[in-house]
Amino acid sequence: MQELQLSTSTGTSRIVVGELLSSRLHQLELEPVLLIDENVLIQHHDLFEPFRTVIIPPGESYKTLQTVEHIYRELVALEVDRSTLLVGVGGGLASDVAGFVASTFLRGTAFGFISTTLLGQVDASIGGKNGVNLDGYKNMVGNIRQPSFVWCDLQLLQTLEPREYVSGIAEVIKYGVIRDLPLMEYLEKNMELLLKQDTAVLEHVVTRSAAIKVDVVQKDEHESDLRRILNFGHTIGHAIERNKGVLHGEAVSTGMVLAARLSHMQGLLSSSELDRVEQLIGAAGLPATMELEAQEIYENIRKDKKKSGEEVHFVLLKGLGNTLIRPFQLAELKSIIHDLC
Repeated sequence: MQELQLSTSTGTSRIVVGELLSSRLHQLELEPVLLIDENVLIQHHDLFEPFRTVIIPPGESYKTLQTVEHIYRELVALEVDRSTLLVGVGGGLASDVAGFVASTFLRGTAFGFISTTLLGQVDASIGGKNGVNLDGYKNMVGNIRQPSFVWCDLQLLQTLEPREYVSGIAEVIKYGVIRDLPLMEYLEKNMELLLKQDTAVLEHVVTRSAAIKVDVVQKDEHESDLRRILNFGHTIGHAIERNKGVLHGEAVSTGMVLAARLSHMQGLLSSSELDRVEQLIGAAGLPATMELEAQEIYENIRKDKKKSGEEVHFVLLKGLGNTLIRPFQLAELKSIIHDLC
């Protein structure tokens, strides 16, 4: 078992990796209400059945204000008050929605997460970003507030669909590529074991990824500077996700390849380094390329929440393990996207 602590101006999170943490629910002093992904409840009914639950429907189409409103009404019916602990149970979508509900209902109630997907355990459940989509645009409505705890029970990953599990590896690769070359080298050597969910490899990868995110968030909680590097591959990736209907990690993996190619075009990344990025993504079984419509990608980026005026801050690789945040004018970026696509 590994334990990390994330402390910021909006709270302190205790992140625990590698124990059968779901069983700890019975040891909580406050009787919790679970905001739980419907699929997780079905797969682990016996584990969570004793608790009061509010269902979060699965699927990106339900990550909306309408879902949040429905959950609010369910919490009113359960007579939830500020002394009630809310626990979000599920993957990245569930934690985003649950965190947003908990941080806004009654102007804020205590909450924590049991993260049941690889994507959630290495990325989405850590860092305090909570929110929902608006008209299909990713995370346009939200806030930043830290959960009290994040429990990463690795055994819960065994019930994931293989495609969902592989999707989460994209975020792990991101951490190595942008900030931790030894992690990238570890993935190059151990990808086959990671795909098989080898316990030791998985615990190392989840803990190291979480530690990188903790370090970045503690230095820049509100994404004014350093935290922007975590968007590597996401500016284009979110546009791909919206237009192609693929999983988040699949869209981000293609976004990372395009961002790496742009880094190469800008003279920041060598051909051999670009090859390593593409080969690692391929070894994970993630897509490096897709058939993309450049104009659609550009229109989505133009409405992205990371846009500032007529500029988009784009994360590039300055060699492996290092980044450079470069602002591009929208007109310039439009031409670049057409070249990349």
